[in-house]
Amino acid sequence: MSFTKSFEHKQKLLDAALAEFNTYGYELASINRILDKAGMSKGQFYYHFKNKEGLYFALMELGIEKKLAYFANHNLLVDASTDIFNLFKTQIQYGLAFATEYPEIYQLSQAFLREKGTPIYEKAMARYNFQDNEVIGQLIEAAYARGEFREDFPLAFIKQMIGYMFNQVADFANLDDPVEMEQNLNYMIDFMRNGLAKNVVSG
Repeated sequence: MSFTKSFEHKQKLLDAALAEFNTYGYELASINRILDKAGMSKGQFYYHFKNKEGLYFALMELGIEKKLAYFANHNLLVDASTDIFNLFKTQIQYGLAFATEYPEIYQLSQAFLREKGTPIYEKAMARYNFQDNEVIGQLIEAAYARGEFREDFPLAFIKQMIGYMFNQVADFANLDDPVEMEQNLNYMIDFMRNGLAKNVVSG
């Protein structure tokens, strides 16, 4: 099989799988339906992916890479020109812009959040370590060095707390309403600011 033909086959599988996972979620997604839609055989599938889980993670990694590239193009990954809480809010705005530009990838991320409590969700959290996100960690470290956080909280605690809160988005944000979700995420950022920012006087 030529490299070009192999790439085309893999892309067809990924495109068909994206639609399948967005429609049915991980557990109900069917390899047979994916193959029917892609017009490919099981042999072609196993040439590229070990199993459904491998296919799912390949899609997640592509989505993460594309979103990071989108943020990097808009200088939203490491930015010392604004305080970290406003930067988080700007990232939320651009995140919704990304969702408009790449709706299928956004739907996959929302579908993943709905998997919370399932084995595939736990595997993904362990595999990608979202709570110890490197990009967010770099932003927090830079802000800590600039003196934006309260000095009575150690850096490790602040990173853990912010990471934990971002990981709980599915518990309080309405995933079916982007406007309400943005509002709730902004409330979360304000909550972080009131508890962690240096210029806030604690009771």
